[in-house]
Amino acid sequence: MRNRICLILLFCCLVSACQHDNPCRVTIGETNFSIDPNTDANYAPLFHVGGYIYLTGGHHGVVVVRTALTEFVAYERTCPCNNHSRVEMSKDWSGLLECPECHTLFNVYNFGYPMDGGATSCPLYQESTTYDGSRLYVY
Repeated sequence: MRNRICLILLFCCLVSACQHDNPCRVTIGETNFSIDPNTDANYAPLFHVGGYIYLTGGHHGVVVVRTALTEFVAYERTCPCNNHSRVEMSKDWSGLLECPECHTLFNVYNFGYPMDGGATSCPLYQESTTYDGSRLYVY
């Protein structure tokens, strides 16, 4: 009987440990759209390098950032620390997205990885992007 209890406790410990093996699970939704980031006035913030815009898609929306003349990044706005929280550009916009709940800062120029000292070591979910010189595809 004692061995059974020990085995059951050991099994429970292993199962709970497995649930924490991948703390970077983020709820994402469907994202598939294209925009003209050069001439469409709806996307004027993207006319210049460093500009960003929030768009619908994904779970909590998507933020698109123009990182160079011909390069863009797009991130799911769901915080990897809390699936109920939506990241936003930091108040001083220094290339950082911030979670208003856990206050982790994520660097858009470093694949969405958090800055040291954040509540998580998990990066933001990065959407795929393709830019053909006139249209930006986010998927």
